[in-house]
Amino acid sequence: MNANTHLSGNRLGDPALATAGRIPALLRARINRQTACSMVTCVHCGECAQSCHYALARPHDPFMSPAYKADQIRKIFNRHLDWLGRVFPRWVGAGGKTEETDLSRLKDIVFGTCSGCRRCTFNCPMGVDNAALIRLARGILMEVGVVPQGMSNVCRNQWEMGNQMRVTEEDFIDSLSWVRDEVQYELGVNDVEIGVDKEDCDFIYAVNPREVKYDPRSLINAAKFFYLAGESWTLPRHGWDQTNFGLFSGDDRLGAFMAGNLYQAAARLRAKRIVVSECGHGYRSVRWEGYNWAKHNQTIPTESVIETIIRYLREGMIKVDRSRYRASVTFHDSCNVARYSGLVEEPRWILKQICSDFREMHPNGMNNFCCTGGSGLLVMPEYRDIRLEVAKIKAEQLKTTGADVVCTMCHNCRDGLGDLISHYQLDMKVVQIMDLVAGALILPEKQGS
Repeated sequence: MNANTHLSGNRLGDPALATAGRIPALLRARINRQTACSMVTCVHCGECAQSCHYALARPHDPFMSPAYKADQIRKIFNRHLDWLGRVFPRWVGAGGKTEETDLSRLKDIVFGTCSGCRRCTFNCPMGVDNAALIRLARGILMEVGVVPQGMSNVCRNQWEMGNQMRVTEEDFIDSLSWVRDEVQYELGVNDVEIGVDKEDCDFIYAVNPREVKYDPRSLINAAKFFYLAGESWTLPRHGWDQTNFGLFSGDDRLGAFMAGNLYQAAARLRAKRIVVSECGHGYRSVRWEGYNWAKHNQTIPTESVIETIIRYLREGMIKVDRSRYRASVTFHDSCNVARYSGLVEEPRWILKQICSDFREMHPNGMNNFCCTGGSGLLVMPEYRDIRLEVAKIKAEQLKTTGADVVCTMCHNCRDGLGDLISHYQLDMKVVQIMDLVAGALILPEKQGS
């Protein structure tokens, strides 16, 4: 693991401000009831190590235990915020004075050895939220500028450009025009509209920048479904990026900025609801966390595009042919979709309308293992080796299903699973739900209506 990289410029932090002495004050300012309880209730029973793919992949490495990782921020809490730790520091395992070298080591622990999947939290008998402590530590390190360069770059992109991939407004509009032409060609029609800043629509659609810059197929599929369903929808000119690296970095201000952009666009355009494309952390950020970060009241409903598709299928607005897909399919539950947000049965309902050979992986649902690319790990190449090493837990889980295809409802998981499938040479491919729906779609001229 590399030495720490300091941020520079913008509000992300100046190297001169990266002083360890600021850590106690930042911790005191950021601690809340959830994290304070998690600081003091761990009994070090070891149950979390039986849940974490890092610990399971390295069973003889005590440093991989979630409790150990949380203890590194807990030491600072005990030394500076717990009265007992100030009086009897050794008794409660309080750390000494925090040095710059300690921050570099803490950075590698909280950014490099945890995907924030929260599986350990769900299996903790005391309810300790280790993922919350990891995010707390990340946010503090962001403040003092001790953070992996890849994470800092993406956060800067969102601050400066309003999206993580620095897509300009001109490129955004050009991509949407190309998507519209492609949908019209595939459907054989000439009246497809992809509105930008259109007011009073049924919904405003928020996407992952990857769909605009690298993977337009997801946006093409969505536009196709919306057209066939007769929906009135729009994308905002500003605030269309539903991804939010404030979640991954621990920076609530960035979280508020990105989520607020979308909420403000929805209000400005008088949209009746917000629909979020297939993205795990994007859905969690927009649907749940963002309202708290931005201190914004929920005045309209927010849903995943998967929930939108379910409504279309149930109401006959789009139709699919189940006989078209013969490959065996298993489903990967994204941590931010299932464990954090409770969408477990919804994706399975869709897959069972499409797939004749659907196979569950075990464990699944809220107890599924992470794709190993969560919490921004895919933008931090210095941790790639350990990420793929511990991915053997997920690789074995996939291999055991014997499925030809693993399906997910998250762009991040698609990339994470793709990495480990290639690394472990698994004979399967990874797709998203809308890919399968599009492949089974019955076009209007074949509906006999």
